[in-house]
Amino acid sequence: MTRLPLGKRFKHPSGYDPSVLYPVERTLQPGVFGYDLWRAYELSWLNEKGRPMAGILEMAYDAGSRRIVESKSLKLYLSGLAWERFPSAGRLEAVIARDVGAIVEPGWIDVRITQPDGFAAFLPLVGPKAAPLDTLDVEMQDFDLDPALLSTRQDVVEEALYSDLLRTVCPITSQPDWATVLVRYKGRAIERAGLLRYLCSHRSHAGFAEDVCSHIYRDIAGRCRPETLSVTCFYTRRGGIDITAHRCGVRVTARDVERTRLVRQ
Repeated sequence: MTRLPLGKRFKHPSGYDPSVLYPVERTLQPGVFGYDLWRAYELSWLNEKGRPMAGILEMAYDAGSRRIVESKSLKLYLSGLAWERFPSAGRLEAVIARDVGAIVEPGWIDVRITQPDGFAAFLPLVGPKAAPLDTLDVEMQDFDLDPALLSTRQDVVEEALYSDLLRTVCPITSQPDWATVLVRYKGRAIERAGLLRYLCSHRSHAGFAEDVCSHIYRDIAGRCRPETLSVTCFYTRRGGIDITAHRCGVRVTARDVERTRLVRQ
């Protein structure tokens, strides 16, 4: 990762330059599916007359892709677009889908731009429709990442649980990243105190949002063996971009992307 732009000083492009996009190889897990949804709130471009335009970019792509796009390189790429003329937002969507798609391939990619006349109705802020874990009065001795904290009871349930307490750190800059984690499953009841301790044990764990969500899914699936399972990590905004990573046990397409935006995003 010596060429990785994250944590380094770079001159912002003065125009369209897809060469600044930087791929990061992801660790793929057999039988783990899902998507990564990125939202960039600082998108701008020029219309055909040269007048600046503004929008919110949503970009979702297949969690089965071999790579992710590195976040700072995406910011640099989008910064360059602020000086380029496009005949329509639809044309810009197609260009971004082509350029980012070439980085993260193979798999599907879905790009959407919401313009100012749609801002008021853009993804109302909500909270997870699930039972909170953070009300549990549990004692924590340390924050060493430990999947053995996960366990189950004998009774079978179907439920959704969430916590706002996930904290990880960027593996390059060590800056903290914060997220809400939503766990939906059917199977032997997961011990809630243990699940909360497990999620909080990531407090010093270094990982990109996508990889963190994948290994949380893998740990819960391996330790608790539910019949069905999905894990969604709603990472809060940093540098004008938030990331929502979703992992599950069945293949998904662009039609399956849940575009929920939580209050902290």
